[in-house]
Order: sequence, then C-alpha cells, then structure tokens
Amino acid sequence: MRGFHALTAWVICSCMHYSLGVLPGNPRIVDLTHTLVNGLVYWPGEVHYQWNMGFRGMTPGGFYLENNNFQSSEHSGTHVDAPAHMAEGKWKADQIQLERLTGPGVVVDLWEKNVTSDYLVSQQDFQDWEEKHGRIPDGCILMIHTGWAKRYWDGGQLAYMGSTNESGLSFPGLDPAAARWLADNRGMHAVGIDTCSVDSAKTEAKGSHTTLFALNIPFLENVANLDQLPATGSTIFALPIKIGGGSGAPARIIAIINGDTSAAASGPRQGLIGIGVLALVAILAFNVI
Repeated sequence: MRGFHALTAWVICSCMHYSLGVLPGNPRIVDLTHTLVNGLVYWPGEVHYQWNMGFRGMTPGGFYLENNNFQSSEHSGTHVDAPAHMAEGKWKADQIQLERLTGPGVVVDLWEKNVTSDYLVSQQDFQDWEEKHGRIPDGCILMIHTGWAKRYWDGGQLAYMGSTNESGLSFPGLDPAAARWLADNRGMHAVGIDTCSVDSAKTEAKGSHTTLFALNIPFLENVANLDQLPATGSTIFALPIKIGGGSGAPARIIAIINGDTSAAASGPRQGLIGIGVLALVAILAFNVI
C-alpha cells in the first residue's frame, strides 16, 4: 500500500511539475487556509478544535510512529459551509459538486475602506468592482477581502469575533440585499470571505446564507491570505473533508495565480493543473499518505 501511495504521489507531482512548467508568467500557489491549532477562534457554543498527541516514538517493531487525534465542530477554522447548513433539502458537505468548489478567483478588495465590525458589503461594492474589472464571471469563486483575517492570529477571539458569547459577536459580512442581487444577477459557484461568517454578526435571520444556500451555493469562511491574490487571474480550489451528512467541513483552500489570464491560454492548462491539484490536495491535506 505504501508503494502504491508513493507511485501515486510521484505521478501527481509529475503532472503538477509539467502543468506549472508550461503555464506562462511563473505561476505560484497561495495557501488560503488557516492552520488548525489548539486555542484557535471558535463559534460560541460549538465544539472547540482540540488536537491531542496519541503516540510518538519507536514501536516494538523497530520503526518510528506518530499517531494523533483531534475533535472539532464542522465549522472550525477555514471551512466550507454546505447549503444544507441553513437550507433544508439542499446539498450536504459530501454532496457538493466539485465543480462548485473550483473556478476562476474573483477578489473584491475592501481593505482600503477600513472596514469596521458593522460593515455590510453592498451591491455597490460589487458594482464598483465591475466598473474596474468587468462583470463578475459565471462559475467564479467570489472572494470578499475585508482585511479581517489579520485579526485571526493578532488579537484572538475578541479581536476577530468581538465576544466569546454569541449575543456579543461583532464582525463585518455580506448585506442580505447584496446577496439577493448576486443570486438574481450573477452566477458564481461559491462565495468566500475572510471573516467567520458570510453574514455579519448583526444580520438577523442569516439572510445571505438562506438566499444563496437556496441556490446550492456553498460558502467558504475564515479564508486566509486574500491580500496575496489579484482581483482576477487566479484559479481557486476548495476541498472540504467529505463528511457524510455534514452541514460543513474544515477545508484546504488554495489559489494558483497565473501569469496569462486569457481564456485561450489558461483553459486547457488550468484543467491539467486542476487534475493535479485536486488529487494532490486530497492526498496530502488530510494525511492520506
């Protein structure tokens, strides 16, 4: 079995080497995932992420072994919200089509607006982006960069979420009216944000969740390093743990930034990259090898 994994990894890495080698413009990979560690921020009332060492050392058989355990809510760290999280009868974590978890990256950068905890990302924010970059393309992964991710490690729970109690939470999010505009007028595959929830803490009834989940549009939350992505010109891959019946799952999310963003140049090559990245991340992200 170990030989099979080694051969599989060699084939995938060869594919990745070829794919990245033929892409113009010296493409690079950006990790959009926060590391899961004990003591990370958490949603009040949910199970905290907890990692425990199981065994580390030499075995009676004469070989070295590490084997650990963890527990977590489905929505810890960087994760995918399945539409079933707040829309009855919609996709659960293991049912989300992979096509909905990969696509050209669109980053709406609000960093310069000095976003505060009560900021609601508006329809106008998206239209301002389109005035500079063109229409938000169908099939994209729409990322909202508020700059909030810097608080994830610098300040902890209070800085990032505003409170350790659900009633006191405070962080920016998507205006439900803007979510309705996106649902009615644009065809993105998924929506991501660098806060702990696409909906603001102050939004009643989770309007952005319910509006977009009704269309089976998954969310990516607690996304890291969006400041390293261009407005366009990346390809994003999000792979959640395939939890049967899950309302969400921790995920490894990455972006490949391409030098040439034209469709003719990127189309078939992105497909080859996609095969390599999806397989490699699936094997490595959750320690299959």
